[in-house]
Amino acid sequence: MSAWLISIVGVVSLGVLIEIVLPEGENTKYIRGIFSIIVIFVIISPLPKMMKGDFFKDFISEDSAQIEIDEDYYNSMKESIHKSVIEGLEEELSSNGYENLQFEVTFDENYAYSVEKVVVKSAFASEEEWQKVKKIIMGYVGRATIEKE
Repeated sequence: MSAWLISIVGVVSLGVLIEIVLPEGENTKYIRGIFSIIVIFVIISPLPKMMKGDFFKDFISEDSAQIEIDEDYYNSMKESIHKSVIEGLEEELSSNGYENLQFEVTFDENYAYSVEKVVVKSAFASEEEWQKVKKIIMGYVGRATIEKE
């Protein structure tokens, strides 16, 4: 198809050049007529190939219809995202005075960024302290389930 487009552009460019160079006279209308027929033939030249159904085979191949995910790259990016979320949560908790807090994060399998559940593995002196930690975690991870073990 690209060759066809190039030939159309070439023929039209040649037509403009001939129009500029041709002097006005008796034979000019015949030359324009012949050139118009040539342009029409160039434009309709792919029609027989289209009628056979071979025209679009150049654009669509069976290989291009298959999209594959690079599993190694996907898994490494997913692990990197999970690691950064866990490190960010640790940093958020330590900036609020909970430095050695142990927790386990479970991510949603369908979405790399989505935290499904956080289980805190530390004992708290009071329910008020637990609610404060829970609020910090919810503020960081969003709408995840927060539990204590």
